[in-house]
Amino acid sequence: MKSTFKVLFYVKKQSVKNGKAPIMGRITINGTQAGFSCKKEVSLALWDVKTNRAKGKSEEARTLNQELDNIKAQITRHYQYICDHDNFVTAKKVYNRYAGFSEECHTLMNLFREQLESYKKKVGIEKAESTYRGLVADYKNLLLFMKSKKNTEDIVIEELEKSFIEDYYNWMLGTCALANSTAFGRVNTLKWLMYIAQEKGWIRVHPFASFECMPEYKRRSFLSEEELQRIIRLELRYKRQRAMRDMFLFMCFTGLSYADLKAITYDNIHTDSDGGTWLMGNRIKTGVAYVVKLLPIAIELIEKYRGADEKKDTPECVFPVGEYNAMRLSLGIIGRKCNCRTEVTPHIGRHTFAVLAILKGMPLETLQKVLGHKSILSTQVYAELINPKVGEDTDRICEKIGHVYKLAM
Repeated sequence: MKSTFKVLFYVKKQSVKNGKAPIMGRITINGTQAGFSCKKEVSLALWDVKTNRAKGKSEEARTLNQELDNIKAQITRHYQYICDHDNFVTAKKVYNRYAGFSEECHTLMNLFREQLESYKKKVGIEKAESTYRGLVADYKNLLLFMKSKKNTEDIVIEELEKSFIEDYYNWMLGTCALANSTAFGRVNTLKWLMYIAQEKGWIRVHPFASFECMPEYKRRSFLSEEELQRIIRLELRYKRQRAMRDMFLFMCFTGLSYADLKAITYDNIHTDSDGGTWLMGNRIKTGVAYVVKLLPIAIELIEKYRGADEKKDTPECVFPVGEYNAMRLSLGIIGRKCNCRTEVTPHIGRHTFAVLAILKGMPLETLQKVLGHKSILSTQVYAELINPKVGEDTDRICEKIGHVYKLAM
């Protein structure tokens, strides 16, 4: 990709001393800039603002212009070297080489690639594949922004400013027409990368910390109690399809996601002193702990598959969980057979549990722990879906104070 390269000299008029001002330089490449001192001074009367050089043919003017030409030639040589040996070039990187700095130049996209590689190694162990796919999509989207709006494929982390993330966010909403919630998520990914850069000591101040935007979450779909009963009672011919239905039901009565269901082993199941059965673990997606006291139907499902002959990923796994797409396909068929108003997918089970729990009176603080949410704001999204719950709560208030307050006649 062709770069726009320019070296400009100017005087710092606010630092004039004894009629002379220091000469400054500025390197500009693809919208990135790096300023520096030339360690030289010039009389304001000798400086030509239009040509950015000393004017006249005096010995002083010729010597100064020759020295500036030499600086520009050195910078140009370093610029050309970086163009020939690297896949991107920035003003800061050229200046660092010109100034003789030996420290490694840390860049945004290199950091992103490192994190993707690290995340990929943990998929299926402590990270969810769906989250990894989302990060890959975030990377491709950011790279497209860099190419189309910044005319480059990378940028030095130290050069990042708040205006960068503002431009990125507006570009996602405008040019890309992304949903607000998607843009919000990708902004958070960019902020996450900067926190990593801080932890590594590459930057002192988080450049995007003060940038804020609010998501507009899509409405969560869930099954009604009647639909859930129809799925439970549905007669299925094939054993594998029955297993898919059973695993989905387990998610509906525990709030587990597909990745968490696949990860649970018998080590995650505990019995308390009163005989209650609990499921405890850490969410694959976030690492946040969750704890669920199992309902009788969930315990029945566990016992149903204990020691089953059907092949599991490992002998310790509770359920024979297969590929996500296979489960999604089977659940889609089951949902249509049961005339469900929404498409039945693995994650619908988690949504259904959350809504059912709120309808039956579980406090949001408890549900947050059960679902393993980092913030109760994520849990509150489900509460906003439950119009019947609002009606029931209002009816209870009406029973207590409805007869107390009346208009004066």
